[in-house]
Amino acid sequence: MASSTGHPAPVSKDIYWRRRAFVMIGVLLVLALIAYACRPSDGASETSSNQAAIEDPSASPSVPEEEPSEDPSEEPEEEPSASASPSEEPSEGAGKDDDEEKAEDEDSEESGEAAAPKSPEDACRPQDVVVTFDFAEKDRDTYGGGAGPGFKVTVVNVAEQTCTVDVGPEAVELIIHSGSDRIFSTADCAEGKREKQQLTQGRPYEYTLDWERNRSFTDCRDSSAKAQPGWYRANLKGDHVGDVDELVFQLQ
Repeated sequence: MASSTGHPAPVSKDIYWRRRAFVMIGVLLVLALIAYACRPSDGASETSSNQAAIEDPSASPSVPEEEPSEDPSEEPEEEPSASASPSEEPSEGAGKDDDEEKAEDEDSEESGEAAAPKSPEDACRPQDVVVTFDFAEKDRDTYGGGAGPGFKVTVVNVAEQTCTVDVGPEAVELIIHSGSDRIFSTADCAEGKREKQQLTQGRPYEYTLDWERNRSFTDCRDSSAKAQPGWYRANLKGDHVGDVDELVFQLQ
């Protein structure tokens, strides 16, 4: 309503707030209509969900896979018993040592080594015996007046088991050379001669081999020939003899 002066009449507060409320309600109705118009229809939603199900490879098939069914008539397999009967255990323990000893003997035979001795009468193994060789008279290497040299041989068993060693003239052979000439050997004409000695661990057996300047031959011929003055070499050989020093001496 206009006033008499031509200016619009002032609006009361109630009218002002009513107008404001009508405007707000109208705006809300418009927004609700817009939202309703933008909502997808039920058919489109169903189509899109079906399309997603087709494209998604992880979607479960309509028919579930059948799991293999267990036949209740089949009986479960019996597991082997892990516990052995008490009567079998002692026999295994009793035969273990015999099997180990038999295996050691077989290994020794295959490698060509002598079997380990088990009694004092058994032969010592070469690796269990140490032999030393020296002049019977220490540091004497010159012999005159028809005297001949003597040689001391020492044999020691280093194994725990007492065993037997043959120290006969063939088994432990003394050989004398002058240059390349073989002068003497204890093995000449000594076939079959054995001298067996039982050796306990660490206890040396010592004996002396004397050479009387005589010559010897493998064919056992009789000879009274004597070694002439000069330089000679003495060596010791045998299965139980390792690397011993060669002894050099002079006959005058």
